[in-house]
Amino acid sequence: MRMRQKISLFPALVAAVVACGLTGCGSSDAGSASTQSSESSRTALSEQLGEPTTIRVAGPVSPPSLPVLRMIQSNALGEDVSIEFSSWVSADELTGFVSGGYDFVAAPLTTGATLFTKGMDVRLLNVSAWNVMNMVTTDPTIESIEDLEGKTIHVAMKGSAVDYSTQAVLNAHGLTVGENVTIEYISPTEGAPQLIAGQIDTLVTVQPQTTAIMAQRSDASDLIDFKSEWQALTDSDLPLPTAGMFISGDIAEENPELADRFREEYAEAADWVSKNPAEAGKLAEEYLGIDKDMFAAAVPDIDWTAASATEAKPAVELYFNEVYGIDPAGVGGSLPETTFYFGD
Repeated sequence: MRMRQKISLFPALVAAVVACGLTGCGSSDAGSASTQSSESSRTALSEQLGEPTTIRVAGPVSPPSLPVLRMIQSNALGEDVSIEFSSWVSADELTGFVSGGYDFVAAPLTTGATLFTKGMDVRLLNVSAWNVMNMVTTDPTIESIEDLEGKTIHVAMKGSAVDYSTQAVLNAHGLTVGENVTIEYISPTEGAPQLIAGQIDTLVTVQPQTTAIMAQRSDASDLIDFKSEWQALTDSDLPLPTAGMFISGDIAEENPELADRFREEYAEAADWVSKNPAEAGKLAEEYLGIDKDMFAAAVPDIDWTAASATEAKPAVELYFNEVYGIDPAGVGGSLPETTFYFGD
């Protein structure tokens, strides 16, 4: 039976929605032993499920969804497991997918934590977006973080990973929003075009928007190394996690084998994207409306590591503690319990 490659997309917007995701099922030149092992695992999964199965997956119109598209393209879960993919471009759509019976949803970590602490039965499967943001400026008077004093920074999406991470870094340098620095929030679809047009001069956004800005504005500079700043302010070597894949409690409890298989194939898909930027760019353009050349150029600047929830837990807990210190509502008012992490 041929896998049904059903892809249901909302109107494709080039939105750098702060999120989570990556794709792939291993490169085409993988060794025969690896291929045989993968095929054996797929057969075993089909046998465990017992009948043709369709799983519903949702993700943002941004890089984190590429691994899922690659999984569909490569028939990663086998002949009898169909992936139906839908994209989300707003917080309301995202919440609708989580509450609407979707099995896997790529989303910001703060969103998943908030839904979990408020009683929705979702679990974190993996973390697939790390250090995703950049602060880009065309203001020649801004050469360091301290130079942001008295300035206005535009940030994509209030209450997002971009927002909380920016505030944490500013606080570490003695800058307080509303006192000696101003943040104005802007739609993810509007920030890059406005900076390129000269309507704003300082923006925090994510890839591939950063690559587009740097390519079109020779006077733009990337001001903050968020990875280094995060490790300095947390006094740790842990990376900055921002988004991942969540699974429904039903899948976690009733079919952990499917959850594990999806996580493994997603990680392989993410690795494929990192090694095949041109081919991944074609997928991004065809299904997400992201310019293929811009996406391909951005691939080397994106961390495509897809770590399991248990592997990523120390970094995620540190991140949640920082967010909670800035705004407890950012994680739903309390820190998630251990059951939030699938496999724990």
